[in-house]
Amino acid sequence: MHQDRIEELTNKSEITSIVNSYFRALDDKNFDARHFAAIFTPQATVTRPNGAPMTGPEEIGASHARSFTRFEGSQHFVAGHEISLDGSTANVRANLIAMHMWQGSHTDANKLDNFFVAGGVIHATLMQSDGRWRISQMSNAVLWRAGGFRDMMQTGTVTKEAQSLDVSHSHEPAARQGFGI
Repeated sequence: MHQDRIEELTNKSEITSIVNSYFRALDDKNFDARHFAAIFTPQATVTRPNGAPMTGPEEIGASHARSFTRFEGSQHFVAGHEISLDGSTANVRANLIAMHMWQGSHTDANKLDNFFVAGGVIHATLMQSDGRWRISQMSNAVLWRAGGFRDMMQTGTVTKEAQSLDVSHSHEPAARQGFGI
């Protein structure tokens, strides 16, 4: 019994580390496909908040590289990892708060138009193979946003769900806000 609990805690620690390493890669702008291959399964899918899917470490990395050129920097805080294990599969729910500084902001967060911040819930499935956990699926359900939204359409097509969001706090029409980070 004691050994089973140690194995469970070890797995949960490794899973938390893999999820965190994905968000660290975003903040470090480390979009190299080889790096992402250590985080994702070969056919992994990441679904952006706007519903646009990315499949495989190469596409995930390339898409993020294009998207993050518009940001001087970002910081993703992931917390409250709830992990359920079922053999070599794990399901994760975690909270995310992410701040993105637009290019030209000179990292000045005192002006609302220089950044946006969003909070949401991450859902992920990880698979264990050869003793290593990797993400096979991840999505982010955004619950709130604040700040300056500029051109959020850069990273994909707006879903009907994103178009129907209440964005009355923004200066841009809903049709321009793809929220496709």
